[in-house]
Amino acid sequence: MRVAWLLGLSVFVFFMATPALAVKVNSLYKGIVPVTTQAAAERSVAVQQALTQVLIKVSGSDQILSNLKLKSRLNTADTLIQQFGYTTPPPGKSNAPYLLEVQFDAAGINQWLRDAGAATWGQNRPLIVAWIAYDTPGHPAEMISNDSTSDITTLLKLAAEQRGLPLMLPVMDMTDLNQASTKDATDMAIPNLINAAKRYASDAILVGHVTQESNGLASQWKLVFGDNQWDWNLTGKTMADIVPVLIGNITNTLATRFAVVTTNAIQKDLIVKVTGITHYPDFAQLTRYLNHLTPVANVEIIKISTDNDVILKVSLRSTQESFTQALSLGKKLTPVPITNATDTMVVYQWNP
Repeated sequence: MRVAWLLGLSVFVFFMATPALAVKVNSLYKGIVPVTTQAAAERSVAVQQALTQVLIKVSGSDQILSNLKLKSRLNTADTLIQQFGYTTPPPGKSNAPYLLEVQFDAAGINQWLRDAGAATWGQNRPLIVAWIAYDTPGHPAEMISNDSTSDITTLLKLAAEQRGLPLMLPVMDMTDLNQASTKDATDMAIPNLINAAKRYASDAILVGHVTQESNGLASQWKLVFGDNQWDWNLTGKTMADIVPVLIGNITNTLATRFAVVTTNAIQKDLIVKVTGITHYPDFAQLTRYLNHLTPVANVEIIKISTDNDVILKVSLRSTQESFTQALSLGKKLTPVPITNATDTMVVYQWNP
């Protein structure tokens, strides 16, 4: 191993791309609200609506405003504004002449959630590939792709964005067509679709079968995440009735797994030894990755050795279990069993 990369640790600032698999959602702290004017009075109301959107996205739960402490603070939403501006909505997308876009302070939002004892779901979230077969009378089932003109595509993208859920549709090029069929979706052939999704480096798959019936739409959905599966049967007059409920179910389910209640005080200092750090970019990506995990309050360097090991003190605002759960999503750190393990010492292998 070359040791030259150890030089300049205190002055080097490194911006690394998001780790593979889990996707970093950059729009969590932005709210967008249609407005009829740019008057201050209407803006004041719209800012509260925008903050409500953000609280739902960041917590992962659409029930967040049942928290009375948060609800009581909405009238001070303007104290969290970083910037705002007005845009014109795309044709046919809104009846209002303007969209108010508000960027809120991330640290301030997270502090509000901590003060209220509410959970926070970090920016690293599981990427889901959706395989959806759509049946209409007299026509063969169609697999919905990223380029489909169906309302399903537009509604899914909009609802997923509103909830901060990384969801993508397959491109359905020759590679996809050779591995996944509409029959796989209608039959819920999970192994085939998981295999087809590997090219997208996804964490989970969503399989859907939508059928047009005389009185509306019937749909069956299955979310597969690792060894876990969840099923929903949803009906509605149109996809506009089904999609928001579906995305809400998915987001609430995953937030239950990954959202973490943090505190202002440090709950635990964990000594983390990481092996496989062979170059300075590895170290920079490692520290940046850890600092972006919701349970982590601070990362401190204890020792950097010349045998590819780094020892860090990781201060947690939550439990060690929540830290372990957060690591399981990104798959950047693999636990290494050790014989002399302690309650405050863990070892991981870095996966660049």
